[in-house]
Amino acid sequence: MSDFEFRSNRRDLFKLAGAGAAAAATLPLVPMSAFAADPKFTLGEPKPGFILDPDVLYMNIGTTGSTPNHVLKSFNQDNREVARNPLETFGGVTPFREAIAPGFGAELEEFVISYNTTDGMNKILAGVELREGDEIVTTNHEHPGGNGPMNILAQRYGVKITRVALPVGNDQKAGDYVDLFRKAMTKKTKAFVFSAPTYLTGVMLPYKRLAKLAQKNGIMTIVDGAHATGMFDLDFHKTGIDFWGCSGHKWQCGPGGTGVIYVRNRVSKHNPLPLFNFWPTNTNNTLLTGPRTNDNAATYNVGTAMQSIGNPNYPMLKAFADTCAFWDEIGRGAIEKHDLALSLDLKNKIADRWGAGYLYSPKDDPELLSALTSFSPFHKANARVGLGQSEAETAQSTTFVTRMREEYGIVIRNTAVPVIGSPAPHHPMRISTHLFHSTEDIDRLVGAMVELTSKMAGA
Repeated sequence: MSDFEFRSNRRDLFKLAGAGAAAAATLPLVPMSAFAADPKFTLGEPKPGFILDPDVLYMNIGTTGSTPNHVLKSFNQDNREVARNPLETFGGVTPFREAIAPGFGAELEEFVISYNTTDGMNKILAGVELREGDEIVTTNHEHPGGNGPMNILAQRYGVKITRVALPVGNDQKAGDYVDLFRKAMTKKTKAFVFSAPTYLTGVMLPYKRLAKLAQKNGIMTIVDGAHATGMFDLDFHKTGIDFWGCSGHKWQCGPGGTGVIYVRNRVSKHNPLPLFNFWPTNTNNTLLTGPRTNDNAATYNVGTAMQSIGNPNYPMLKAFADTCAFWDEIGRGAIEKHDLALSLDLKNKIADRWGAGYLYSPKDDPELLSALTSFSPFHKANARVGLGQSEAETAQSTTFVTRMREEYGIVIRNTAVPVIGSPAPHHPMRISTHLFHSTEDIDRLVGAMVELTSKMAGA
């Protein structure tokens, strides 16, 4: 359990929204004293910051997070205020973007609040300039939210999709991924599209190394960061990546229907490539005021152009801004350190009990570590799973997840992971460790999994 402690200052509505004096004049006058952040939050303790069910150990943040208690109170009141005064606009969307963007190392004109990662990936891939014969190098572990728009590019425009087969298990290094992408790219490769971390095994692809490889070859980079925001202390500029599509409701614990899009709009030492042509999806084409420049200065405000969607859900956007403010004040670096330390503790205890070969996630290369842990108590990661065994293996995995919830009050999930050499996907468990978890939670989880594995083996 971390001894890091957060003590918040009580703030009014305008500070929470990040609005200046001019914008504040249009904000509804909802007193915030009753909805300020809880006076004490300690990493590793769900109370009082979160209202998670005390009878359930929730370890599936990779699917959806838990919105902080004080944000829920404010969200409810703000929805009621908008219902009472429907014309209120909270000063527009810009104050929320202004409040959130610095926490992710982005300029305002590069930053968009989206609806989720899938929304972000669709808007990014719809806006980049790819033509027939151009190639995308991606992986066989991508989420449908990225695969869908890539498939549209292939079917509609004739863009070629090349997939590299990712390794699983602990026996891998960050350099392996650079080699895989280097071998897959050709003179026609225009984009690298990959997840960091992946949703299937939680491996954190070495995005900075891949960004440098791409830059050396004039290739754009597009990252599905659904599991990055809220888990990692990201500085989008320093990543060197051109486009990020991220989630707001998973590890960032914002309300459902929130996410982040980053569109690089500056040339810098972290990414000296000229800006790639990009056509933002928006409802106001007059915002496209000219070509993108290629120096370290703002071009046209691509973020505002993409944010223009008509009448948004202002209470939802404000709740997302409030949650991000909570993360910023706790310290995103402290959250990352806590999350990864718990994850490594879990992975080491799994390796001690079952063996490192049962891990589908790497643990020994720190660059590949994330707070998602994927493992199976029934077979090793690199074992071949026959086609005839696939149905039984799926049922076994699903039964394990169900019984963990029903018999032990622990919520995890399983995934379907393509494995090199296996004719059928494997179905390991996927476990999330986050800011409200502790080492005691890890011990409870491992003890329950050991006991349940024994029960199922003797059934």
